[in-house]
Amino acid sequence: MSIEMPAAEVHALAGTLRAAAATAGEIAPRLHGAGDVGDALLPVAEAFLDAHRTAGRALAGELAWLGETVAAVADSWLALDRGLLAARDRGGAG
Repeated sequence: MSIEMPAAEVHALAGTLRAAAATAGEIAPRLHGAGDVGDALLPVAEAFLDAHRTAGRALAGELAWLGETVAAVADSWLALDRGLLAARDRGGAG
């Protein structure tokens, strides 16, 4: 199976992933404290929020990594194209 995508679209996908990483990066700071839930529920609520803060940080990290990886793929395609075109131009000029 092959998928044809112009490098510009792959770069756009990388931008979308980076934006999603930035949004996910807002998860942990927004989950600040359990509020007034009472002494009995406070430890459980804090543990719940801590787990979701951890998941938010992990998601942000993974999306950032994926965005960088996708951008690197697009960059490598462009570099390959430049190399192939330069080789063709050198070969055809002689």
